[in-house]
Amino acid sequence: MNLRTKTFLLLSAVLLCSIILYVWVYARMDHQRLMAELEQHSRQQEYSFQAELNSTEMRMLQIATFVAHDEKVQQLFLLGKKAVELEGGDGGGELAAQVRMSLYEHVQESQKALARQFGFRQLHFHLDPGSLSFLRVYHPKTFGDRLDDIRHMIVVTNAQQKSTMGFETGRVHSGIRGATPVYAFDGSTKKQVHVGTLEAGTSFANMLALLSTNRPWLNAAVLLSREHLQANVWPDLLVEKQFIKGFLIEGTTSSQIKEFLARDDFSTLLTSPGHYLFQDGGKHYSFTSFPLRDFRGETDPDQPDAGLVIIWQDVSTKIAAYYENIRHLIVYGILLFILIELLMFYGLKFMTSSLQRELEKTREHDLASEKARQVAEETSRLKTEFLSTVGHELRTPLNTIIGLGEILRKSGLDHRQQDFIAKIKISSKKLLNMINEILFIAEIDMRAKVDMSNEYYHLAPLVRGIKDKFAIKAKEQKVNFEIDLAADLPDQINGYPGQLEQILSQLVGNAIKFGHGEDAILSVKLLKQEGDMVTLEFTVTDQGIGISAEQQEQIFQSFYQGDGAKNRKYEGAGLGLTIAQKICRQLGGEISVESTLGQGSCFSFQLTYKVPANGSALVSMADTATPEDEKENVSVQDIGIISELVQLLQRLEDPLAKMQPCRDIASKLKTRQWPEQLTADIEELTRLIDQYRFVEAREVVVRLKELIS
Repeated sequence: MNLRTKTFLLLSAVLLCSIILYVWVYARMDHQRLMAELEQHSRQQEYSFQAELNSTEMRMLQIATFVAHDEKVQQLFLLGKKAVELEGGDGGGELAAQVRMSLYEHVQESQKALARQFGFRQLHFHLDPGSLSFLRVYHPKTFGDRLDDIRHMIVVTNAQQKSTMGFETGRVHSGIRGATPVYAFDGSTKKQVHVGTLEAGTSFANMLALLSTNRPWLNAAVLLSREHLQANVWPDLLVEKQFIKGFLIEGTTSSQIKEFLARDDFSTLLTSPGHYLFQDGGKHYSFTSFPLRDFRGETDPDQPDAGLVIIWQDVSTKIAAYYENIRHLIVYGILLFILIELLMFYGLKFMTSSLQRELEKTREHDLASEKARQVAEETSRLKTEFLSTVGHELRTPLNTIIGLGEILRKSGLDHRQQDFIAKIKISSKKLLNMINEILFIAEIDMRAKVDMSNEYYHLAPLVRGIKDKFAIKAKEQKVNFEIDLAADLPDQINGYPGQLEQILSQLVGNAIKFGHGEDAILSVKLLKQEGDMVTLEFTVTDQGIGISAEQQEQIFQSFYQGDGAKNRKYEGAGLGLTIAQKICRQLGGEISVESTLGQGSCFSFQLTYKVPANGSALVSMADTATPEDEKENVSVQDIGIISELVQLLQRLEDPLAKMQPCRDIASKLKTRQWPEQLTADIEELTRLIDQYRFVEAREVVVRLKELIS
């Protein structure tokens, strides 16, 4: 095996390993990105479920409150309480039954109407203390049973005489409930007395149906554990219930959950809540599960979970797109490998052939030692030149790999991904160095990136320096070159003087070159000032040959020449305006041109600068400043804080309008130090967001925006 073959195989092995490593690292990063995206969607889905649950609880509480304010309901409920006490408690006797029937007949029509409109299932009247069932409107024949040990919502409402809401399981049904205390005017005592509690409730099935209507792409299921139901529901009602792996499906948007629960590999979701990817046949699903807590569990962390909430979504399209992207990456890697292999093969072949020819010539002309030495030196020179060319062709794809890795490094990766990119960079550079050594290349000729450093400097001396710089050239071209500086320009600005001088020099040089003995003017004027920021406009005008409309669209392109003849009158490679435009864009500006053929041209651009905050920013303004102006300048310091607050309020508008959680924005509002006059409203806003009271939160946002304006 000759040296050329060994070299080729070694380079091929190193190149193949680098490409494989790059593909593997990219695939891992893309997979992590996909997983992070799916987990983010899962958290949003959980927020959507919780928001819908809170909205349903609030709706039930509103229904209960509406019925509880009916005076006839209050009086009948009070009469029923007295009848039960008179007839010995529990369900009472004949008088209590008559009152119960009157109350039932009064509210049953309202219940039907409210159920049709708001999708709720039940009304239940409870007497205090504790929870004594007086009337189940949905099941009027069952009454008189004490529910103190299971209906903790009712016990709390009666004891504290304040409204409660949440999920709770009773003797008959589990549901989303809202409970409110009922008061009535007692004619015998002439006082308003507390009678008991009225509860309104609905099922998870109704809530999930509404969730599915608003978000049809989302599937959800609520599962209640066997232990939770056995501890609360009457045993005879559980006989006909169908449990799957210890859970009862209380409500779901899709019957597909039964198929999932029947599979053994789905049990992980039931035992370890979290986010998972699950494959069923040819489809992929993103699953999220989290514990379901009832009212008692929300207040007592030691209580067991009531069940489980499972949310899932079909993500087959995203998974397919991920695999398709990986396949494309592999194909591109193979094509890149083949291309570089061909370049190396023919390059090495051509190199060795050239060397062999040079050696043969050397042997033929090696008549003396001195002549042989000279031939060897010439051969070495040719070899160096040739390897420099071949090395460039080999380095180009490697530099592409290094460059792409550098771009990825700056794209907000975590530490692990940064480590992968660093390894790609190290391996690629090792390969580059190995090629340099094998091909005997002494050094890589790369132009360093321009090191831009900003500083405070005087604008007027810089512009006058441009005039001095081109004074001789203008005289040679018989061009009258002048500068025009506005009287209200800043004395100092903070920026990049070298880059500004390079742009102006290029434009002034062109104005003098194409000026045809006419006037050329460099002018600078102040466009606007906001606080310590000023916007300046730079204009270079000449009265020379001008530029046609067609040429104006192309003059900023590299190597473009307005004079396309072989014997051009004006020298230059056509890169000047390209360089000036790139530097101007780097500084945040854009060069524009206005010109008429034969009547001259006008190039202008605008740049924004920071000026010193010590009051000497503008010469004219410093001379005429008043105490009122100083007060105004002091208030400008709060503009940054107010601007940040306005941006956060604007970001809140969309999620609040859609009744979606936005605690991340609320957290930012909590961590900032705001102006004292806005602190109270901002604290109220964050509190309402934490309580999912989105309608009230929107009102606070409007009030804050009015205060700011």
